[in-house]
Amino acid sequence: MARRHGWQFPVHTFQIVAVTVFFLLSVAFYSFFAPFLGKDIYEYVAIGVYSVSALSVFILYVRCTAIDPADPGILLGADETAGHKSENDTYLPGNSAEEPSKTRLKNGGKSNKYGSSWCSRLGDFFCCFLVKQDCRKDEDILQQESGEEALFCTLCNAEVRKFSKHCRSCDKCVDGFDHHCRWLNNCVGKKNYITFVSLMATSLVWLIVEFGVGVAVLIRCFVDRKGMDHQIMEKLGIGFSRPPFATVVALCTFVSLLATVPLGELFFFHLILIRKGSQHTSM
Repeated sequence: MARRHGWQFPVHTFQIVAVTVFFLLSVAFYSFFAPFLGKDIYEYVAIGVYSVSALSVFILYVRCTAIDPADPGILLGADETAGHKSENDTYLPGNSAEEPSKTRLKNGGKSNKYGSSWCSRLGDFFCCFLVKQDCRKDEDILQQESGEEALFCTLCNAEVRKFSKHCRSCDKCVDGFDHHCRWLNNCVGKKNYITFVSLMATSLVWLIVEFGVGVAVLIRCFVDRKGMDHQIMEKLGIGFSRPPFATVVALCTFVSLLATVPLGELFFFHLILIRKGSQHTSM
């Protein structure tokens, strides 16, 4: 049976790692980073900027993972066709996406299987406030792309769009397939691509703030040793000294840097793709 969204079981190991790292870094910031910047004004500014960025990352992550990027042609008949696939339609190991066996429809008409899309059912709150905006009506999409030639996917047993691809991990055709993200446990396609790019941008801001504040606190550990010793004892207790404190801060700072580098490369790579795509469209 096709997976509808990234919150559906089974969860991926990378998804668990991503959520765990997010919460651990957030706890570390409020406990070990911001309170030890030296002045209250620095602490308040750092917490304000960090809180906004962290909350944005959380909302966008939930949203991007909860959106069902499936091709509109299989949304209505996903449950009905799941049990009627041929036994020969087995998957081989390899890339998670493939061009399914598609046949052109002779009449080139609209599919009678296109129905109204439905938001991922991750509770009424997530559906109404986090997912609904990216779930456009399929009738509106079809009117915008009425000239597009209809194709038939033998794996989904449904009519799909020309540029849809079948994801082996999700077992469905994804509209405007970009890639299957293991960190989200969901595909990135036309319906959640903007959310995905926004998630990368806000995550970069969040990680850069974490890294910058972490470096500042580490510098204080060596420059203002007496002041840090007194502040650590006051806020963390007598049993906590500067060496283990500096170790925790250094470890969290390194993790934030480790995550920033590949995420930054991926973000700017997508910016290049978006720029090339817009240039190609304007030509």
